[in-house]
Amino acid sequence: MTEFAGLPLAVKMNPRAKRVLVKLVPGKGLEVIVPRGFDHALVPDILLEKRCWIERTRDMLLAEGRDLSGELPDLPNIIDFKAWDRVYQVDYLDRPSRVKVIENVVRLQINGPVEERQAIFDALQAFTAKKAREVLLSRLETVCRQTGLTYSALRIRRQKTRWGSCSARGTISLNAKLLFLPPELVDHLLLHELCHTIHLNHSKRYWDLVASYEPDYLRLEDEVKHGSKYVPRWFA
Repeated sequence: MTEFAGLPLAVKMNPRAKRVLVKLVPGKGLEVIVPRGFDHALVPDILLEKRCWIERTRDMLLAEGRDLSGELPDLPNIIDFKAWDRVYQVDYLDRPSRVKVIENVVRLQINGPVEERQAIFDALQAFTAKKAREVLLSRLETVCRQTGLTYSALRIRRQKTRWGSCSARGTISLNAKLLFLPPELVDHLLLHELCHTIHLNHSKRYWDLVASYEPDYLRLEDEVKHGSKYVPRWFA
């Protein structure tokens, strides 16, 4: 079985797995994680048992604009960092060398073998994460000045789903994907995490605090749920 419910299927063994895990992964499709020694012949029956959940989750992700084809996307010619109001034109120099991203004002030159698409995507993701730290740190400091809220440290990550988080010690972690979102949504997400430095939950007091700074927070929270539509496939 190479696909299920119209999705590419991959079965992977994880020696640390204690049970079978079925998940839908943007950019890859359907993955089944099994423990060491598990009988792969049982996978079709497990998928049939979870078919309703798989199809429901598939439809939800597709409606959000997530790619589940399992195919590598085309190389980008344009990269639009909406949060930064910066658009890069991307040029490719095909050469037998390690992939390297060279920035020149509003142009990016990618040196390396163009057939190595995944290596190019990895390099572009690393470039995005580097820029995200610069841009998001500046925006976070601005929101801090506007609200009087503070944090202890900032981390930039490349997570699949979460936009951000806040630890009990006040460390805020932000997804590099935020760089692709409109500024209004980015600032709201920064406020969302900063308010967690006061209330590390989603209680009424937490939402009252958010509303005291952003009365229109319900609309913004709803738009954030569909924020993945702004993220290009090569980073999804």
